[in-house]
Amino acid sequence: MVESGLSEIPSELIHTTVKEFVEHQLNSKQYTIKCSSASQSGENNFIGIVYRVTFGKDDKTENGTTNQGSKLILKVSPQNLARREQFISRPCFLREIYMYNEVLPFFRQFEESRGVILDDNGFIEYPKCYRTVDKELDECILLEDLSVRGFSIVDRFTEDITADHVRLVMKALGKLHALSFALKDQQPAKFKELTSNLSEHFIRRNEDLMRGYFAKQAESASSVLSEEEHGPIIAKVKKLFETSAIDVAADCLDLEATGSASVIAHGDAWQNNTMFRYDQNGKPIEVSLLDWQVSRQSSPIIDIVYFVFCCTTKELRDAHYDDFLKVYHESLSTHIRKLGSDPEKLFPEKLMQEHFRKFGKFGLVLAAILLPLLTKDSGKEVDLDGIADGIKTGQVDLDTNIFMTDSSTRRFNKRLRDVVIDMARLEYI
Repeated sequence: MVESGLSEIPSELIHTTVKEFVEHQLNSKQYTIKCSSASQSGENNFIGIVYRVTFGKDDKTENGTTNQGSKLILKVSPQNLARREQFISRPCFLREIYMYNEVLPFFRQFEESRGVILDDNGFIEYPKCYRTVDKELDECILLEDLSVRGFSIVDRFTEDITADHVRLVMKALGKLHALSFALKDQQPAKFKELTSNLSEHFIRRNEDLMRGYFAKQAESASSVLSEEEHGPIIAKVKKLFETSAIDVAADCLDLEATGSASVIAHGDAWQNNTMFRYDQNGKPIEVSLLDWQVSRQSSPIIDIVYFVFCCTTKELRDAHYDDFLKVYHESLSTHIRKLGSDPEKLFPEKLMQEHFRKFGKFGLVLAAILLPLLTKDSGKEVDLDGIADGIKTGQVDLDTNIFMTDSSTRRFNKRLRDVVIDMARLEYI
C-alpha cells in the first residue's frame, strides 16, 4: 500500500477509520490514498478541517490508462485545544454525527413508511455519510464527495447567489421542516426523543466573551446608517439592542415563544454550507445542504432569515423576497401532505407570517456576525489556531477586524446597511 497525505492528520484512529472504509470499498489491501485540502483558497473552516481523499487500487487500470480513483470528504476536528474550546469543536462534531447517524436516517425511514419515493420527491438534499468517530480529539466524519456528482459551491468572490439558487434552498428547507411537522403530528414521542439531543449550543448567552462579541457587532447595525437619511431606522435598531444582541438572538430561539411550530432546523444555512448542481445551460437544478453542526430545534423561519439576509443582495430581495417565502411554504405544505398530515393545521401561511414578525430580527443579528466573513477579500485566510491561543491568553480580542480590509469594510457596510433597511421595511424590527 502506498499512502500520501494522511500523515498530516495526527490521529491514528482516523487513519484506521479511513483505511478500513477504503479497504471495504475496494475489497483490497493494496491501494493508494491521496489527501488534499477541500477548502477554497482563502476560506477558513472554524469548527474543523476538511480534506478531499482520493483512493484507488493502483495507478494504472488493466488497459494501462490512469486510474482516477474514488473520492470522499473527510472532516476532522482540530487538535489545538484553545481552538477546540473557542469554536466549540467537539459539541459541533457530536451534533453533526448525531444528525447523520440518528435524525436524517430516521427522517428517511419515516418518508418511506409514508410511501414517499425518495429519488422523486423525498428529502435527499444532503451528502451520504459513510463513517463517523466521536472519540474526543479523534472526531471525524467521512462523507460523499458531492463534486463527483457535479455539485459545486457558489464562489462568492466571483459570483452572487441568484434567485434560482435561493428557490432551491427554500424548497429543500421546506421539505426538511415538513418532516418535523408531520412527525410531531403523527409520532410526538419520537419527535420529542429526537429533539432531546438538540439543545442550543451556538448562541451562548451566559458566556461573557460571546456576549461582548455580539454586542460589538450589533453596534455596526446602526453605525452603517446615516443619521440624516435613516434617523427613524437608527432609532429602531437602538431600541432593538437596548438589551444585548445575544439576548435578542437567544429570545428568537426560545421554544416557549416558538410554541407548537418548532422543527428540527439545519441551523447553519448560509452560502458556504450549500452546494449546487447545474444543467447544461448553467442553471442550478439541485442543492445539497452541508455542515449540520449547529442543527437545533427552533422556529422554521430561523433557517430562512439566516440564509436570505446573510447570502442575498438587497436587489435580489427587492425583486423576489415574497416569491422566496411562497416557494418555501408551498414546498413545506406539499411535503406535509405527502407525509399524511394537514399543513393548514400545522403551519398555515398566517402563522408563518406571525413567526417572521416575531423572529425575523434573528436575520439581522446573524448578518452582523456573518457578513464580515462573506465580504472579506479573496485569499485572506487567517491563523485560527493562533487567534484561539491569543484569545485564551488575553492577547487577542475576538473581533471581526481580523478578516477585514478597507475594501471589504466598504462591502460589509453596504450589505449590512441593506439588511437593516429591509428589516425595517418588513417590520421585523
